[in-house]
Amino acid sequence: MKHVRESVVLKYDNSGMPSIMMKVENMAPTPEEAERMFFVNGIEYDSIYLSQFLNSVFAGRAYSLPFQEPKTSLSMDEMIAACRAKGEGWHLLTNEEWKYIQDQTKEGVHGNTNIGSWYLDNDETGIKVGWGKTLTGSGPASWFHNGEKETGIADTVGNVWKVIAGMRLKKGVLQYMPDNNAAAPDADLSESSDQFVNVLSNGKPVKIGPRDGAIVITTDEIEDGWDVVERDEVLIDLKEIPEILCDLGVITKDAEDVGESHEWFAADASLEEAVEFVGGCYNNTSGAGPSALGLSNPRSSVGTNIGFFSACLGNPVTR
Repeated sequence: MKHVRESVVLKYDNSGMPSIMMKVENMAPTPEEAERMFFVNGIEYDSIYLSQFLNSVFAGRAYSLPFQEPKTSLSMDEMIAACRAKGEGWHLLTNEEWKYIQDQTKEGVHGNTNIGSWYLDNDETGIKVGWGKTLTGSGPASWFHNGEKETGIADTVGNVWKVIAGMRLKKGVLQYMPDNNAAAPDADLSESSDQFVNVLSNGKPVKIGPRDGAIVITTDEIEDGWDVVERDEVLIDLKEIPEILCDLGVITKDAEDVGESHEWFAADASLEEAVEFVGGCYNNTSGAGPSALGLSNPRSSVGTNIGFFSACLGNPVTR
């Protein structure tokens, strides 16, 4: 990706406590050349800080630290609160930020997908904690998104599902917040939010849900229910495939199908709101991966296999 620079830094919150973060700097010479991740409600930012580790929680605040038990059994709203409690700019990782991580992920990255180990090699393990989970960053280099323990983001694949802000299904209709607006301190991420917009194709809302035993992406009718398939079994029934579906990570750049991936793709069109889960968890075996996507759980879902990353905005750009 052009016009960015990455480094690992300590980022302190409003209580003076540090998190280990990947700082992604906006090096674009003009706003037109900057990545959309750096734009929040029309303001261009000079950097974004991304958690290097799944978050733990202390005193109501989320932290990115190694060799901790990932915090689970929180609802999405509780995750948002633990991130925002850290001070100005802190937020739950957004879809735009996750897509950046996904795009930088090295091919063949593994993770805890089989109760503490990688499902194809039980010798590839992390330090187990509880049942199924591993301590943050305790796996080998292949469990970091870029294959490097010093500079990579750990556990993007497996360990726990990661809850992401900024994209959802509303009764099967795919909605998103433009640019990186979900990172704004005043972003309304609630179920009743009117800051989300529908994804459109030929002027009609795009829907994702089950139909005839498959999951389909369409503007036509879908069934009222839940299903899960491998990504390469998702059907695209659209006369016009909008680029935003690629930008959101719903389909791959070839825009013909969702690729040859066996990773999990789930949707529930019966829910009033289905929030975004990514990456898979400790018992998903081949279903976990950087493109594993769940749009099948309400924001109230809690479990020992559901966690999160925090992120933080830098400063507005002065040109």
